[in-house]
Amino acid sequence: MSKARTIRFAATAARWFDKVNGNTYHSVRVTRVRDGAALVCPMEYGYGDQYRHTALAAMAAAKWLPVKYRGRQDCGARAFLSYEREHNYPILWTVSDGLKRDCVANGTD
Repeated sequence: MSKARTIRFAATAARWFDKVNGNTYHSVRVTRVRDGAALVCPMEYGYGDQYRHTALAAMAAAKWLPVKYRGRQDCGARAFLSYEREHNYPILWTVSDGLKRDCVANGTD
């Protein structure tokens, strides 16, 4: 039997595709459920699920993740990449595709 999923973080990602130049950008806002503290990651380049990497890197830097997930693994990969899988996916992701102004607004305080 699997363990019940406990949501510890809520993350809101906004993505914007720049049609003129063919680039994708994202910004992420992460809120810690237990105390409402928030991290804001401003708009940056990255396509696909890059917003997950951006958020997890910020969470590791802010020491929101256990020590085990803040550095690198023996193989050189970033340790935070395995955090979600090993903790039964504790992050509730909300992702929206929209306009540049939405992406900028999501990544500002």
